[in-house]
Amino acid sequence: MTTAETRLRERLRNVEDPALDGDIVSLGLIKDIRIVDDRAEISLAFNAPYATDEMEMGDRIREVCAELGLEASLSVSLSWQDADSPLPDVRNIIAVSSGKGGVGKTTVATNLATALSEAGARVGLLDGDIYGPNVPSMIGVDGEPGLTDDETLVPPEAYGVKLISMGFLAQENTDPAMLRGPMIDNILTQLIEHVEWGSLDYLVVDLPPGTGDAQLTLLQTVPLTGAIVVTTPEDVALEDVRKGVRMFTDHGTPVLGVVENMSGFRCSNCGDHHEIYGSGGGRKIADEYDIPLLGEIPIDPAIRAGTDTEGPVAALKDGPTADSFADFASGVANRVGAVNRAEVADVDPDDPESPTEPPADWYLEATGAEATDDTESDSDQTAEETEVDADDPVEESTTDSTDEQAEDQAEDDTTSKPSGGLDLSDDSA
Repeated sequence: MTTAETRLRERLRNVEDPALDGDIVSLGLIKDIRIVDDRAEISLAFNAPYATDEMEMGDRIREVCAELGLEASLSVSLSWQDADSPLPDVRNIIAVSSGKGGVGKTTVATNLATALSEAGARVGLLDGDIYGPNVPSMIGVDGEPGLTDDETLVPPEAYGVKLISMGFLAQENTDPAMLRGPMIDNILTQLIEHVEWGSLDYLVVDLPPGTGDAQLTLLQTVPLTGAIVVTTPEDVALEDVRKGVRMFTDHGTPVLGVVENMSGFRCSNCGDHHEIYGSGGGRKIADEYDIPLLGEIPIDPAIRAGTDTEGPVAALKDGPTADSFADFASGVANRVGAVNRAEVADVDPDDPESPTEPPADWYLEATGAEATDDTESDSDQTAEETEVDADDPVEESTTDSTDEQAEDQAEDDTTSKPSGGLDLSDDSA
């Protein structure tokens, strides 16, 4: 490393990660620095497209470079790509779960996917609720999946979201899904692995309520970035929520946070706020497990009206409820970024002072799975980067690394799972 590169690296210690209580150099988020003429080429371990925290850190990095008379060229390491994953081109897989039915989980999942798409991300939505596949009607999809020559499903799109659902496969909307465990496993696996998802920033999976076969199949089939647990405010819902949180934490899957749905109602006539289902349930669970409360979504007739006739509220961009979903989606993207960067830094995203913990033994015993070491040796790593223009962080292209860069990157990258992201999109995808 040249003197100029060393100087820049030291100056970048002034850029703090807002979620991990440390600077981006000490946390290992700077994967490589090269200065060519007056151009600083910096590779970052980011992987949460359109997360405001990562975009703001990118802006701060550009400011530091400008202070040294350098033009910043930021790129993102592709070490998040996992060749063993059935979805290697999906950056982040987010499960939306609930301990019990009737809490509006599908409404939350649908509006989360739509809000992320409205922000500019490439998004897919997998309706994993085999018994009650309501997503197609909620999001208002016109048309059905296509089929490639090798019989892979091509998901239809609505509001920029690619969607697949058991609802597309039933002959009639009223057909009951009378299925046993092995059949559920097979259907969900097919919906994951035999769909042409393409390159996605986020795949949102709407799980059925509870902690049964569908949840275990997902946990065993794909590398989940994290899970969101949906609850309503009343105490009676909290015991089931605790079971859902424990299922993910004991498996070693990060719980991104809790979202409280049906969080009060504001009367349009008198303006009073009515806590129809009580209050504080989401906050109580968040405090109990030391995880974020990602949002409080109010009861709003616009949600019902939009779901029935117009589409997800988040896509309408009008009114406080749409704003609530937009804020919720922004919080989810930031939380995904924090979890991914914490994995690179080898810290707990909820307690950066402590190292991460392995999965609980009970899960390994219950499933017959073997504990594995996902860390690859330095010599097995491949250094790939996507170029991000300094003046346009949305544009993404692939650049070739020199042998020297590949060697340095291989020394840095030690994980094959999703690891962190800038504001990226690929219009050609």
